[in-house]
Amino acid sequence: MDTKLTRIHIQELWMAEQKKAHPEVEVLERYAMNRLAEPALGELEEHLLLCGYCQERLDEATEYVAVMREATATVVAEAPATESAWQRWLRLEWPIPMPAMAGAMAMLVALTIWQPWKPATPTEWRTVELATLRGDAGAARGVEGFALHLRLDVAGLEVSGVGATAQIVTGDGAELAQAPVAVADGKAELRYAAGLRAGQYFVRLKRAGETVREYSLVVEGR
Repeated sequence: MDTKLTRIHIQELWMAEQKKAHPEVEVLERYAMNRLAEPALGELEEHLLLCGYCQERLDEATEYVAVMREATATVVAEAPATESAWQRWLRLEWPIPMPAMAGAMAMLVALTIWQPWKPATPTEWRTVELATLRGDAGAARGVEGFALHLRLDVAGLEVSGVGATAQIVTGDGAELAQAPVAVADGKAELRYAAGLRAGQYFVRLKRAGETVREYSLVVEGR
C-alpha cells in the first residue's frame, strides 16, 4: 500500500512540474498576434512541437485573437467619418478675402509638391533568395524602396497545394503583410509591391496557419 501511494505521489509531482513548464496564456496570445520575439519565439515553437496540451491552448488563444480583431474592425467601420480639410474648404462662402485666398493657394502649392496621400510605390522589382538563416549575418538582403520578389527555399518541406502562405514581420514581430505563395521548383514565391524601409525583417512560411520555416531578410538603405 505504501509503495502504491508513493508512486501516486511521484506522478502527481511530475504532472505539477510539467504544468509549471507550460507557457503563460499571455505568451501564447502574443505568439498568435505575431508579436513574440526571439529568444522566446524559438523556445515556444520547440515546446509546441512536443506539447499537445499547449497546442490546444494555442488554438484557443488564436481563436480569441481573431474574435478581438474582428470586433475591433467592426468598431472602426462603425465610427463616424470626420470631415476633411477639403470638405471644409468647399463649404466656405465665396468670394474669399484676399489674405485667406493667398494662404489657401500657398497650402495648395505645398500639397501639390508634397502629396502626402500618395504612397511611395516602387517601380522596380528586386528578386531576393531567402534561406533559413536568422539574424543580420548571412541574411538575404533587399534594397529600400524596391518592390520585392521573394523566393523562399522550401527544400525538405511539403508545402505544395492550397493553404501555404508567407508572412512578413518586422524585427520586433509586428505583422506587415501575409499572402498566399506559389510553390515551384523547390521555391515558394511571394511578391510584395509596397517595398520595405531599411531594417531587419523576418518572413515566416506557414501551412494551415502554423509556421513551418522562418527566413531572415535585411533591407539596406540606398
